[in-house]
Amino acid sequence: FFEAPLFSSLCLVASVEKSRKKLPGTSHGCGQHMRGMNTQGRGHNAAATSKQSATPPLFDRAFMSKLIKAMYYVLFFLAGAFVATELNLSATTVPLQTQLQCPPPPPPVVIRVPAPPERKEVAAAECPKHECPAPVECPEVSCPKCPDPVECPAVDCPKPKECPEATACPDLYASRPAEFQTVQVDFRGQADKVKEAKNLVVETLKSTGFDATTAHTTKSATGELVLTFAAGTVRLDAYVWLDTGAVSVDLHTNTSVDLFPFVTTLADNFGANFRNVRWKIFTRDPATTGDLLFFGKKDLTVQMLEGEGSFWRQRIGNFQSKYQNIQVWETDNMSPLDPTVTVNRVLYLDETQQSATDDEIIYHEHLIHPAMLAHPTGAKKVAILGGGEGASLRETLRHSTVTEAYMIELDGGVVEESKKYLQQMNNCSFGEPGYKSCFDDPRTRLVLEDCVGWFKNRFKGDACAGAANESKFDVIVMDLLDPEYKAEGEFAKYLYSKKQIETLACALNDDGVFVAQLGESPFQMSRLPGDSKNKEYAFKVDIVDMISRHFAPYGTFVYSRFIPSFKGPWTYVLACKSTACVERWHSNIAAVDLAKRQRLIPAAYNQVGFDGASQAKIQQIPLEWQELYCDHTPGSPSCDFLRMRSAEDGALTPESYLTADSDSKSITVARAVGTNVNVGMYGGAAALEVPRSTLEALRTFADAHNLSEHKQVVSWFDKYSQSCDLMGGRVFVPLNSVMSLVDQGCGETAIAARASLPVLSKTQNDTYWNPPLMRHAREFCTAARATKGLEKGTVLRTGTHSSCPQ
Repeated sequence: FFEAPLFSSLCLVASVEKSRKKLPGTSHGCGQHMRGMNTQGRGHNAAATSKQSATPPLFDRAFMSKLIKAMYYVLFFLAGAFVATELNLSATTVPLQTQLQCPPPPPPVVIRVPAPPERKEVAAAECPKHECPAPVECPEVSCPKCPDPVECPAVDCPKPKECPEATACPDLYASRPAEFQTVQVDFRGQADKVKEAKNLVVETLKSTGFDATTAHTTKSATGELVLTFAAGTVRLDAYVWLDTGAVSVDLHTNTSVDLFPFVTTLADNFGANFRNVRWKIFTRDPATTGDLLFFGKKDLTVQMLEGEGSFWRQRIGNFQSKYQNIQVWETDNMSPLDPTVTVNRVLYLDETQQSATDDEIIYHEHLIHPAMLAHPTGAKKVAILGGGEGASLRETLRHSTVTEAYMIELDGGVVEESKKYLQQMNNCSFGEPGYKSCFDDPRTRLVLEDCVGWFKNRFKGDACAGAANESKFDVIVMDLLDPEYKAEGEFAKYLYSKKQIETLACALNDDGVFVAQLGESPFQMSRLPGDSKNKEYAFKVDIVDMISRHFAPYGTFVYSRFIPSFKGPWTYVLACKSTACVERWHSNIAAVDLAKRQRLIPAAYNQVGFDGASQAKIQQIPLEWQELYCDHTPGSPSCDFLRMRSAEDGALTPESYLTADSDSKSITVARAVGTNVNVGMYGGAAALEVPRSTLEALRTFADAHNLSEHKQVVSWFDKYSQSCDLMGGRVFVPLNSVMSLVDQGCGETAIAARASLPVLSKTQNDTYWNPPLMRHAREFCTAARATKGLEKGTVLRTGTHSSCPQ
């Protein structure tokens, strides 16, 4: 569209130049493109043309045809040139001397000097207003636009005058501490009150103790009202949309003042429904990135002030006791266990979360009931250290065997605030007559003292120096500080010290039970070389080990439970003083359900979710604790046992390394087995397991009633069983294991030797708490290892284990 007219027009111009110079002929290239035309361009004198062509007449038809075609091409050229100019297209440059006359120029191009960048608004209101002079504009300059573009002449514009520096303003936070607070509030206010936004904001600032004497009011380009307050230690920016009633406020202060009253007062002044207010209070340190991290912040900051989202939350209690700050917050019930409860209340002590009403039942049931059900005869006298909200006391009083429940709490303020705001946690209305508050139950003994000092007074300085049994307890519950606080105070250090643990163990009866919460659970390791992410929890292994030395061998148990409001699994440690307690801990599901029915107040039975299946889940020590133990105890024989090679490795058929004749009197090694290889894996998997106490009860029952068949069963167990001290004493009989028929021998003459448990003594460094042993008890109790390599074709003796020490 552009090329042909432009090319034709250039040819016309060239032809005119030839005519003016009286050059003969035409341009062959142009003539071919223009179909032989040699017509001059626009503005050429007609007389000159007639002199050049005397033969045809002036208005000859052929001449007119050529003239019309020439005009046609010129019009096309003008259209193309105009579009090319608009699209900034380039055309072939023609020397200026070839031009005859330019078409009318397009609209002039105005060259202006750009204005300097806009300055930011001065922060402090008391600074003088500063304005820069207007930028200098250059005169308009027109540049002709011809068929061949001509470069515009350079235009020299005077430089804009430099804007002098603004008067230095004082930095609002020049003297701030390392951290400062920010509050953000968004809500929709009432229409009539939004109109008085400035006065309401001033009133809110003053009621919160801030200076609000200086304010600026502007209106943005989008229509919202912008309020700015800056004085002393505070700066506030408010945006108000008068048409919708929406209000958005940002406040910054370098003080440590409590900002929550500002949020509530602001919402009240504007008539906003607080359930619809979205707010956030957070502390920042511009010098570091710590304000962006979750770790290192208090629970109250992350969960309530910063919000972890935009859910509704409101503080309903704030009390400073002699010992600590006590706050109670109310939020929507996120995971209601009770559909009738629509709100969740959370207790914070010095900004650290203690419990929440929507899931505290999970935490407290797993703290109290495992210990109460593990007691051999039913606990009568219980001591609870801490637990000021009353929930541990509530779960304890559900047990009908309890006659005295001591709750030793240092801070009476926690008890009073819990009575006022956390009635759900201390409601003992179950049973007859039932009590609205557990603190009113006549079995409750509320002691508002330091628990350490109270125990010293009760046992005259030393509970281990022959204290009278009437002063001792059946169960002691430690619901106090997490072990993580050991590094922060002397009380926490003493609480988990050897002396204190020994005192508590001595304060228990001979069949007593101790239970405590141990804080956050460790992570499961990746088992990669050099993985050390759990080293920060290693000190908890030492705490559990220290506890275990004052209780029955293999009678200390660690278990965990996920607590939603804690955002992770929580660890408990339970220790038994008697073997009977250890055995009850390992009771089957039906046995635990039976004990629950026997011991709970009937009206409270359906209120307790913990049951036999719950007990079965916590009987196994969590894998992360086994990994933490092995990582913290290098060279442990039990950890090495888990890595021992087995004769079953890679074999799909059990005991494929052995063959037996028809009467099982001859057993032959079918494939070679290396030295120190475990040959008892299948025996453990196929074994019949019976508690040792159950076998003895069967023996007594058979003798008492002279039951011959029962006596035969007892005799069969005596002949083929393997006895083990783990799990309170267990007896195993491998039912269909060929290896169980082999005379495994005793001492150095053995072809295969039973895997023996470590011989433990309180004077030795061996631990009474051994997660690998306790997690894999069946494997340890039935394991055998080849002390010598078993060659293929070797014939093994058959026999029993009755001659070997058990």
